[in-house]
Amino acid sequence: MRNTREIPIDARLIAMDQTRYYAIEEQNRPFIRQIRAVYLYDRNEVTHLCEFTPSYFLIHLYDEVVLTDAGAALDDHRQDEIYQRYENCGSEDTYMHCADVDQMARSGRRFTHHKHGRTGVKLTDVPREEQMESLREHFSCNHAL
Repeated sequence: MRNTREIPIDARLIAMDQTRYYAIEEQNRPFIRQIRAVYLYDRNEVTHLCEFTPSYFLIHLYDEVVLTDAGAALDDHRQDEIYQRYENCGSEDTYMHCADVDQMARSGRRFTHHKHGRTGVKLTDVPREEQMESLREHFSCNHAL
C-alpha cells in the first residue's frame, strides 16, 4: 500500500503593478493610472530554482488597465482603444521568491490579493496539474480582481 500525503491546493491570485514596463504613449498617459499583471499561484507548492530560497510558480492570467478619473470619463470607443493597446501585450509565467510574494500579500502595497481557497477535489481523483489548469481557465475568463 502506497503512503501518499494529500496537500490541498491553496489557489491565490495576485495583481502586480507592471506600469513601469510599458511604453505608454504620451496622449494616453493622463488616462492610465496603472497596468497590472494578474497571476495565479498555489501557496502550498514551492520550487527551489538552484537555490535554497523557495519560489512560487506564478501563472500569468491576464493584464488589466486601471483608468484614472479622466480615463473613466472617456467614451466607450476611446476606452476600448486604450484597453486594446495595453491589455493585449501578454506576459509569461514566472517564478518569484515566496518571501517576496508573502510580504507583498501582508503589506498590500504592490498588488491586490484574492484567496480562492481549496478546490474540494481530492488529488487522487484529479491530478494537481489539471486542477491548476482548470483554475487558470476559470480565472482567465472570470476576472476576480
